[in-house]
Amino acid sequence: MPPQQLHLFDPAKPLLERFGAAFFKAVPPRPGIYIMSGDGDRVLYIGQSANLRQRLGSYKNARPDRVPRKIIRLVHSVRTLVWEECESPQAARLKETQLLRVHRPRFNVQNVYPRAYRFISWERRGDGLRLGIGTEPKADGRCFGAFKGGAERAFGSLLRLLWAMIHQTRSPHDFPAPLLRATAPREFDISPVAGTASSKLEGLEFRLDQFLGGNSDALIEHLASAIPGDPEMCVFQRNLLAADLELLTGFYEHGPRRNEELRIRNGLTNSLIGQEQLDELVAAGKPGSKLAL
Repeated sequence: MPPQQLHLFDPAKPLLERFGAAFFKAVPPRPGIYIMSGDGDRVLYIGQSANLRQRLGSYKNARPDRVPRKIIRLVHSVRTLVWEECESPQAARLKETQLLRVHRPRFNVQNVYPRAYRFISWERRGDGLRLGIGTEPKADGRCFGAFKGGAERAFGSLLRLLWAMIHQTRSPHDFPAPLLRATAPREFDISPVAGTASSKLEGLEFRLDQFLGGNSDALIEHLASAIPGDPEMCVFQRNLLAADLELLTGFYEHGPRRNEELRIRNGLTNSLIGQEQLDELVAAGKPGSKLAL
């Protein structure tokens, strides 16, 4: 255990000084939400807890040597603090999600950015496929989502792996420049070399549907077995494709697969889940514990 910092004077407790001990004793040990506001009643932070008294007590006793600096900045900025009981932890999480969407407090991180999630689509274009990613679902072609964090990086990995499979790349120089950039292109055509690779697309459309729909990750195994395995392949190329496969595996579990589980659990028939609906479904299914900020 690292040694604790010694203080010449006890650290300030701004919330206790501002609201008094009686205020915190009156908070019930029940599920609910709380709102911290600063100057001009600007909402700074919205949170929820299965035990309001315990959660707000942790803010009241926050010490600089035990909590992140962000929390210390928050408690020094708070001017008003209100709370509201909810009938269950699940109801509290849902209420928090709805309020975050309205107020978008600057000290919150999750569920505060408009159109932050992504939809991934594909459609057949001649002998190849056009894949796209955006903040809104496409009306034409096959579209899946919404997907939370990591979707853009996973989309870039998917494009590279599809290109490597169809074109049997053995060097980074075999990739089109847009596929090696830090940010994946919004749309990209995966086209075979004329008359040579059409067979590699057989069954790919079905595997894409199964993968993006959260029904099967067989696409990953298919890509892994179809990309070149030349032992003399450039080390950078080998490591790049291995990292892409790993990233795509994680994305499937936290994106398509989770969405499918939410659809089954909530009896949804639509293959698309909107961003706001996804936030609420995830909030309703979260475990009771949550780290502040």
